[in-house]
Amino acid sequence: MNKERNIILYIGTSIDGFIANTDGTLEWLESTEVEGDPGYESLLERIDTVVMGKRTYDVIRGFDMNYPYSEYESYVFSKSVSGSDEYASFINEDIKTFIKNIKQKPGKDIWLIGGGNVAHEFFKENLIDEFQLAISPIILGKGIPLYIGGDDITLKYTLTKVEKLGQLAMLHYIKK
Repeated sequence: MNKERNIILYIGTSIDGFIANTDGTLEWLESTEVEGDPGYESLLERIDTVVMGKRTYDVIRGFDMNYPYSEYESYVFSKSVSGSDEYASFINEDIKTFIKNIKQKPGKDIWLIGGGNVAHEFFKENLIDEFQLAISPIILGKGIPLYIGGDDITLKYTLTKVEKLGQLAMLHYIKK
């Protein structure tokens, strides 16, 4: 029997828990002094699928570069777009059902890229198997939060690794 695929949330955050500025930009994270590998390359070797929200997809597509995940299966959760484009399939169905089905298919792990609204649904449904949090030494005060809140949930994880990479702190957690 095949090993069930894991959902990994690998994401950068500010000290106060924001994953992006209000407009979705990340220059504060990109300007953080990093020494060594924050695990991005090893993450890409572990996955064959990426999932994200439509706003995150639009921000990525707005970068002045080719779509960076074209060699991976890409799914974008959207309430406004259906079908697919040259890079991604747009999903407008129950996240829990979709993820349950995709996790049962053969393949490597799955990276939940973001953003905040989609991550919120993954939190609510207890779908995240592993967190890799890159914490930047900045307080933004506003922006897109890692967790929107408002739900009565308690999820427990086990801390497996802590790394200091220059001014970036990497925390690794797995589901208990």
